[in-house]
Formats: sequence, structure tokens, C-alpha cells
Amino acid sequence: MNSIPASGSASLYNLDCTYLEDVRFKRESLETITIIFFGKPSEDFPERFFFMPEGRTYDYRAFIFALTEEIHTSSLSSESGPCYTARAVTNDIPEQRKNCRVYVTFQAAILPKGEKKETFVTIKDIGTGGFQFVSKQKFETDTIFTSIFRSIKAPECITARIQKQRPVREKGVYSYGCQFVDLPPKLEMLIRNFVFQTEALQAKAKRERENA
Repeated sequence: MNSIPASGSASLYNLDCTYLEDVRFKRESLETITIIFFGKPSEDFPERFFFMPEGRTYDYRAFIFALTEEIHTSSLSSESGPCYTARAVTNDIPEQRKNCRVYVTFQAAILPKGEKKETFVTIKDIGTGGFQFVSKQKFETDTIFTSIFRSIKAPECITARIQKQRPVREKGVYSYGCQFVDLPPKLEMLIRNFVFQTEALQAKAKRERENA
């Protein structure tokens, strides 16, 4: 799964998911990019930030990067003025994760601990260690909740914790990365099989599109 293209445009966000700025980028390696700024960045530009490649409003891929060097004037400067660049590195992409993860779209109801009313959310990716969902309702980090993924064969109740809020382009929608809590071995195997089978089907569909 090639989550980040070789080059293109992207939006940067602070770790609290507030918008930072738009940039161009070039992927140097699996985990490293060169960021090209349209103007001089602010002096308090953060060391760590969310990087979201250009895409449709409903594309929720965002990755945490960290600068590996100071932002500096680049030889890429043009007639429009000086150009600023910096390199950044990540281990937040599927290719780098030890746990396999696939992009999906299915509905699930979650029940936060201590509440009686379920909230329907949309699962956008899932792996053997956790998943990401989007919702019009805002949640707090560290919220513990239960859910049943009916898209998985022999669904059972799972428990998960919200680790981090992640940025989205769409107003009024929130995205959260979650970690499974005390996942029973049987359920872990069911999820692992679902992920691997989905990955194989997506790879097959991609090959068929490319060969069409």
C-alpha cells in the first residue's frame, strides 16, 4: 500500500488538528519527505505535525511527521521569491507499521464507557492493533468504548481506547485513531484474517484496474 505519493501538494496541521499551512512535497524514501513551503514559515513552526496529502474531502489519510533539520532557504527559489524547504521523517504510515492496516469504509455503533446511548461512526481503516473512525460527534482522548464490527465474520464485542484525534478536511467531522484493549486471541485472529483478506482483495482489484 503506497499511502504517500512520490510528490504533490499537502496540508499540514498541528497535533491538536488545527490547520497550519499548505505545502508541496517530494518523497525521498519510505519514511522521509522534503517539504517545500510557499512562503517563509513562522518562527514557531512545530517540530512535529500532521501531514495530509492532497485528496478529496472524504480522504482521511494523515500522518505524523517530525522535522529532521531546520527550515532553510532552498536552491529551488524562483522568480516569485525565495523558497524554503526542510526534511521530515515518520513511522506513522502503513508501510512502516508492524501491524498490517487496510483502508475500509463500514458503519459501527460505539458505546462509550458510562453512557447508555450508542453513537454510529464510520470505520475508515483497521489493523491488528486498532482502527480509525470518523464521526460528527466529538470525543475526548482516552475515552474507552465498546463496539461490534458486523462487517467481520462471527462479530463479537470489542473494547477500544481513543488514542489521538486526527485532522480532517470536512467541517463538522472528527477523526480518531483507536487502540484495541485486551483483545481476546480468538477475536484478534478474526480481525487479522479480515485485514489480510481485505488487503489481498484490494491488491487484486488494483492489478485488474492497472491491466484493464
